[in-house]
Amino acid sequence: MNSAEQPDGKTMRPPVTVLCGFLGAGKTTLLNHLLTQANGRRWAVVVNDVAAINIDGAVVRAGADTRASRDIVELGNGCVCCSSKDELAETIAELAASSAQGGAGYEHILVETTGVAEPRSVGKLFTQKNPFGRTLGDFATLSALVSVIDAAYFLREWRADQARRAHREILTSHQRPVFELVVEQAECADVLLLNKCDLVGAAELAQLEEIIRGLNARAEIVRAEQARVPAELLLGRVRFDAKETLHSAAWLQSISALVPSAPPSADPASTMRASRARLSPVTKQAPPDVRPKHEVKYGIRSFAYQARRPFAAREFFKLVECGLLGLLRAKGYFWTDARPDEMGFLSVAGGTARYDFLSYWWAALIENGRVGREQRPKLIELLWEEPHGDRRQELVFIGVGLDEAAVRAALDACLCDPAPPSPPVARPAFSR
Repeated sequence: MNSAEQPDGKTMRPPVTVLCGFLGAGKTTLLNHLLTQANGRRWAVVVNDVAAINIDGAVVRAGADTRASRDIVELGNGCVCCSSKDELAETIAELAASSAQGGAGYEHILVETTGVAEPRSVGKLFTQKNPFGRTLGDFATLSALVSVIDAAYFLREWRADQARRAHREILTSHQRPVFELVVEQAECADVLLLNKCDLVGAAELAQLEEIIRGLNARAEIVRAEQARVPAELLLGRVRFDAKETLHSAAWLQSISALVPSAPPSADPASTMRASRARLSPVTKQAPPDVRPKHEVKYGIRSFAYQARRPFAAREFFKLVECGLLGLLRAKGYFWTDARPDEMGFLSVAGGTARYDFLSYWWAALIENGRVGREQRPKLIELLWEEPHGDRRQELVFIGVGLDEAAVRAALDACLCDPAPPSPPVARPAFSR
């Protein structure tokens, strides 16, 4: 694995492969198996653990030979996608610098994240500029985001969701449901390593693959037992693409399909905000003869719902809790009559639905005199529609045997007539 050159041909940027996956999926086992295949090549290893004592780092050191152990960096007591992301960026930049300065530089850098890390956040380190105008991609090349999935665990959780889908738990806090995190790790990846395949049957494994493809059709799927895969398969070529990888989730693809001309962005929320659709409750559908395999075989499909009227909050939340049979995943923005000034955000994964109110609609800010109409960003101008400005419903649904017509009818039934525009005076909703 040779380091990558910058366009000027002078600075070397070693490739970086990031291993993500939930607790117990097999990331450390995979990392140790890859290290046994180093065959004299100089690889650096960064191991992250949320605990103060880096257990994974100790395991990797115990299994590494003397030379490899000198190339292992442990990051503890924090997660690299949030509290320790700056430390990760600095560590990779320092390792890359040793390659750029000549001598025996690193040919590849392997990063094992914590079990609770979000791949998208790690990927953004390589694409988003810091306050000094630099990105981690200026120092190293992100080769691939690899998500390790415990095949048996994923299927067990998915089946549990199907069993309890008649009553979905609703959370209103910032606490993340475990299965939602597992789904997001599958949604943003260049390679999906289905591990522990020996613990599920052939038919179950085929079904799991199609479910995974329904969430992320772009990623390469690799089957493994005890995380044993050839190193060249994962490390042999660059798969990461800033635009494609960070937008590989099916729910993001559905939004993008509505708006082919929407400007690309590494931020999913920006992609959602860039929608220029007329927001009528319709969606583009592929002709029957080109339907995706996962839709034909397992009935997994997705569609986007859009509207310009608020939901009656009680009816909407009741529907999400117990009325959407077959729903596997849902995500997007919503607008309710109970909190008309605030932008709601819904995320459904497994048997749990989580919603929160992220910020205020621009229309509400203008109505309350917080900002002037001329201060609207360009993206908000594109979305603007009188008399309610940028307020809207913009939700994507992914499910197994999901009856789109029935779901649309149920959502339409939750819509209520919007209240008249409020006078430009401050409302209690802005006082928190």
